[in-house]
Amino acid sequence: MFVSMTAFICLINLITRDKPFSEKENRVLEQKPKITMTGIENGRFMDQYESYKSDQFAGRDLWVFLKTNVDLLLGKRESNGVFKGKDGYLLEDIASPDPDQLEENLKAMVEFSSDHSNVPFYMLLVPNAANILSDKLPNLAVTEDQQEQFEDIKKALSGEYVWVDAQKVLRKHKDEEIYYHTDHHWTTLGANYVYQELAKYMELDTSKAPELKPYAVTADFNGTLSATSGYKSGYKEPIYIYSAKKAKDETEVVVNYTDEQKKTATLYDRAKLEDRDKYAVFFGGNFSMMDIRTTADSTDRLLLVKDSYANCLIPFLVPYYREIIVIDPRYYYGDIYQVMEENKITSVLFLYNGNTFVEDNSISGVLDKHETE
Repeated sequence: MFVSMTAFICLINLITRDKPFSEKENRVLEQKPKITMTGIENGRFMDQYESYKSDQFAGRDLWVFLKTNVDLLLGKRESNGVFKGKDGYLLEDIASPDPDQLEENLKAMVEFSSDHSNVPFYMLLVPNAANILSDKLPNLAVTEDQQEQFEDIKKALSGEYVWVDAQKVLRKHKDEEIYYHTDHHWTTLGANYVYQELAKYMELDTSKAPELKPYAVTADFNGTLSATSGYKSGYKEPIYIYSAKKAKDETEVVVNYTDEQKKTATLYDRAKLEDRDKYAVFFGGNFSMMDIRTTADSTDRLLLVKDSYANCLIPFLVPYYREIIVIDPRYYYGDIYQVMEENKITSVLFLYNGNTFVEDNSISGVLDKHETE
């Protein structure tokens, strides 16, 4: 019986077609690797093939569902780095930084600001939900001390960057919906509270901004933490955007997606509301570089170096800048010094969530000064 079942499973896997993308997990699946002598000698082919079979195993979604629920019955409240918390929250574990890489990134940031001493630099590091909503973690859950991480980062950037204390703001509003239940991002409400604090640090004239009102663009969002862990796969929650109460007060924009050679007159991609990752309604997702031109009554130009947490906060900044250059170091390979000079940048903001920042291995490379003859 065992041999027959094994043979049957092998046969099913042989005849099942490979899938390029998992809608449920919201990620690209591993494809069958090519056989090479070098790959066999160094073991890389075997590792790739193992990942390929894991991703393409027949009935994968069913097996993941069964495993997750069996673990829950056995009392386990963590899956793939995601805690099944209280009050319906899924919480991403706090990441442990690579000390050498983090030190290299911080050193590059300090050098970058020193090379542009006439421009103010701001650091906005957003704590993750497991930090602010630690009371929602399951009993006996142990995480890294993200607050201590932030203190070390703040100390390393002291004197070069104005530190915007997002932790203090979010803790004041921890009983509100400032993080999604099924996704690792903060909500637009959380971003709005921190934007108000950021405006004080950056001395933005908020009288120029129109009065905003939140609008739900979907009530059918199920985020990446649900996909990663297998928990709360049927849970649905809303996504809000903030727009001017009066249409005539809205700041007009043209968003140039530089590498994609595409331009739009909106900050939102409503087509993404039909996809699995509905958070991509903000700009359509993450891109190497975006150049946002506005009709704002201002001559200021902002360089924003960021991860995806910035996507829902950028609309709040639009009324204050003639131009906002947005760079995501994970995908950017250009010369950031040239961007500073050619676009006459008047201020620089780094905006990341804590987990992404301490794990990022691309910041130092992007901030490297390109030598020209």
